[in-house]
Amino acid sequence: MINIIFAIVALGILITVHEGGHYLAAVLFGVKVEKFSIGFGPKLYSFHKFNTEFCISLIPLGGYVKMKGENPDEDVSGDDSYQEKAWWKRAVIAFSGPFMNFLFAILVFILSFAVGRTYEDNMPVIGKMEEPYQQLKVNDRILAVNNNEVLGWSQIIKHTQKNEDNSYKIERDGQIRRVQISDIDPQDWTSSILPLTPARIGEVAPGLPAYKAGLMEDDQIISINDKPVDDWYEMREAIKTSEKNTVRLVVKRDKRTFDKEIELETNIIDDSRIIGITQYLPVKSEEKYNMIESVGYGMITTVNFVAVNYSMLYKLIAHPEAIKANLGGPVMIYTMSQQSAKKGLYSILTFIAAISIILMIMNLLPIPILDGGHIFFCVIEGIQRKPLSRKVQIALQNIGIVLLLFLMLFAFWNDLSRIFTRNLSIKQQQSESRIN
Repeated sequence: MINIIFAIVALGILITVHEGGHYLAAVLFGVKVEKFSIGFGPKLYSFHKFNTEFCISLIPLGGYVKMKGENPDEDVSGDDSYQEKAWWKRAVIAFSGPFMNFLFAILVFILSFAVGRTYEDNMPVIGKMEEPYQQLKVNDRILAVNNNEVLGWSQIIKHTQKNEDNSYKIERDGQIRRVQISDIDPQDWTSSILPLTPARIGEVAPGLPAYKAGLMEDDQIISINDKPVDDWYEMREAIKTSEKNTVRLVVKRDKRTFDKEIELETNIIDDSRIIGITQYLPVKSEEKYNMIESVGYGMITTVNFVAVNYSMLYKLIAHPEAIKANLGGPVMIYTMSQQSAKKGLYSILTFIAAISIILMIMNLLPIPILDGGHIFFCVIEGIQRKPLSRKVQIALQNIGIVLLLFLMLFAFWNDLSRIFTRNLSIKQQQSESRIN
């Protein structure tokens, strides 16, 4: 129940921010705002202020700002009418909602760095070496690098100096020793020397094959296609090189094991084959940043997140067959919020900022009825120096409504089918699992 309340409150904040952007821009340009609603459907609570009705409605899946003369089928004149404003003012009003989501994301990302971020990492234990290093061996635990204590693998990379003699304090077979290595580079610890990584699941991505198959956090992968796997590298390679479009897993959960046949999904980012899991990262470390660092990192993170999401959107358009696997609705958002809540405040803030950016990107799509569609109409009007006819605008908006409803219903159906399939798989596992 607490997670549901958190998800609703977080979504309500994001909707308020978005609609607040429209409201402020409309007021700035002298447009009368008749209603400001958080949610759709029947009103739960309302009050009047500044000649506007502010209300909270029953269905918390969006919101809207109703401006005088906004709808193309309205014939409302006057200086305070939306339709009477210059095309660029209407474009600014439409753009202000998504832009406010962008600014809010920057603020929340900055806050996430300021309160301290928790990082997950691999243990500083060597699990695999692509090239031999005379002074190092598999299963060595790195305790310190150049007199800097090491807790996780990334700190080994951080403290290793390029083109210099590096001092490593290691634990081998219960004994502590120091070694000097000169021919080593920080990047060697990401390519030639790799950490010990058991084939243990850290997270299961909602909607992807592993989720639908009922796999869970902390599950141990014992074998793939009847071939035992000892670590994450062998497991990942077995998935990538599978001759079929499915893989057969033997999974250990607590003291029981079960078999599971899982379909492979193509990762649209690099075309690799995946099942939708991340590796278990046992080391947790927290880093805090001063305000200047927080501002810098917050802005960089926001820009990077926007770029990554637009890149993903482009790849989805180029690969429409992948839309079903990547499209989710409120249930997927709720599942992701649960995963974020488990990791603490920084993860919750990051999740809220990420959803804010996704709302910005989705609302800027040039679909009639969305902000991007309104902006598109305004730009056309600016180019041809006259607005589209009301008949055309109404027809396009009706098409937009139908398309949006279809996407919402499809997302709901996707969510429900995934949950049904997952629950069915979990029940099957319980009945077929074996005690070791």
